[in-house]
Amino acid sequence: MRWKTFISFLVLLVLPFSAIWAGERDRSTSENAARQYPRFTFGVESSYALTFLNFSHFNFISSDGSRRDERAVSTSLFSNGQFLVHGGVNVSRNVNISIYTGYSGIYRGERMVPVSLRFTWLSGTDPLKNRWMAFCSAGGGINDITDPWNLSAEGRIGGGYRFSLNRSVKLDVLLAFQECYTHPRAYESDVGNYVPAERLRRNDAYISAVTIGLALTF
Repeated sequence: MRWKTFISFLVLLVLPFSAIWAGERDRSTSENAARQYPRFTFGVESSYALTFLNFSHFNFISSDGSRRDERAVSTSLFSNGQFLVHGGVNVSRNVNISIYTGYSGIYRGERMVPVSLRFTWLSGTDPLKNRWMAFCSAGGGINDITDPWNLSAEGRIGGGYRFSLNRSVKLDVLLAFQECYTHPRAYESDVGNYVPAERLRRNDAYISAVTIGLALTF
């Protein structure tokens, strides 16, 4: 049922943005002819992620046959990297909507291939000038390519500063808060092995991180 919930969430997220896009398309053709920015965008983003809070809940059958329920909160710091590509549309001088995907480290030994929808707002009225920006995104991803239905959810909110190199090339400096809901492997410390799937009943984790990154948008 996780994948059905995930798809429904994305549909609800896209609907209001579709309405904004439709409204922008109704503007006069003369404005579009004088547009100082490209309609469609694409680019790359690379970030450093510092995890500072991890809440986990595991429930499984141990190797000796007993049921274990383990909850833990960790505030230890852990570093990860993220590399994303994106494509989207400038619906106005101040609004961009894009889809992001790539490869993202989540926590110690945990990785994800994310797919998210990002809404970006840019200050000012001149897209050829440097501008402040704010953004939020939400989506999900696959943790294990051998189990494509093991989906995670992730969202982030942040801001930054955009350097306008020319009409079509922008350099963004970004800072964001990221929250992930994922399903990491459960580790049975008594025997030194990960719990196999047939003995696992629950494996949930909420992971909080701060990301710092650079992005090029074309």
